[in-house]
Amino acid sequence: MKGKTVVAVLLLSLMGFSVGSVCLAMESKGSVVMHPMMQPKQVTDKVKCENCGMNRNMWARTRHSFANTAGEHYTCSIHCVADISHKAGTAPEQAKVALYLQPEKEVAASDAYYVVGSSAKGTMTMNSKLAFADQAAADAFVADNGGEIMRFEAALAKATAQLDMAYEKIAANRIKKGKVKIPGETESCTVCGMYPARYPQHRAQILTKDKQTLHFCSTSCLSKYMAGPDKSTENKPVAMATWVTVFQGGGYEYANGLYYVVGSKVMGSMGPEGLPFRKKETAEKFAAENGGEVIPFALLTPQKIGAGKMGMHHMK
Repeated sequence: MKGKTVVAVLLLSLMGFSVGSVCLAMESKGSVVMHPMMQPKQVTDKVKCENCGMNRNMWARTRHSFANTAGEHYTCSIHCVADISHKAGTAPEQAKVALYLQPEKEVAASDAYYVVGSSAKGTMTMNSKLAFADQAAADAFVADNGGEIMRFEAALAKATAQLDMAYEKIAANRIKKGKVKIPGETESCTVCGMYPARYPQHRAQILTKDKQTLHFCSTSCLSKYMAGPDKSTENKPVAMATWVTVFQGGGYEYANGLYYVVGSKVMGSMGPEGLPFRKKETAEKFAAENGGEVIPFALLTPQKIGAGKMGMHHMK
């Protein structure tokens, strides 16, 4: 809360109204909202957005869930719904969305009214896309905060159209906030001791819960570290986020949201490599041309990566 809003809340509280009830009343008009919620209640036990790793309780006001041919998915935002769907090449089904002013409540996304491009803070992008239960609630929010009202399909299409632009801004923001750190020339791989800076197409890293950054020269070494146990994994810290490099110049991206080609003739810095791609279709085409199979991050193990043939086509 800022300026006149703070003064109004204080005055009303002195008149006998609780601060909580005052804030709730103001939120119903779209005037006061904490987003993300820094000390959130647990509104969902599906805590982590599988596409970007963000906490869905903190970003509860914009959380979504949906299904596709791969199963059920839980995201922090419609941006991540669009991203997963675009990468998989499938349309989301049975989508649900939390109401912006009642984040504990979910409705069918097809029933919601989205306010797009208001002055309110967005999730993953600056262009916010916020869901309301009905036209009247959306109209009231627009009156205070601006924006355009549309239904789910239109809001999803807009989020999809903004993906390429969003990737660059999200990547830059992660570096700015220290979530991703570009390895220096003297920083070594946690597993093998090689220098990730020399292998920009294959390097990876883990951000730990205590804010350490562990660098790796390849997804091969990353998978060995995650599999453990060995001397490099003794007393290893808890991972908060894992980042890999999108193959062929894509920069660092959240590891769980990608598709990996393993067992291909293309080698990485340590030989056989799990090559990350954003789009499933691109990964499948690469595998058809270079051999191998396409797997999700959850199946990326040293055994799977080791299926490649050593030395056929080394790429740095």
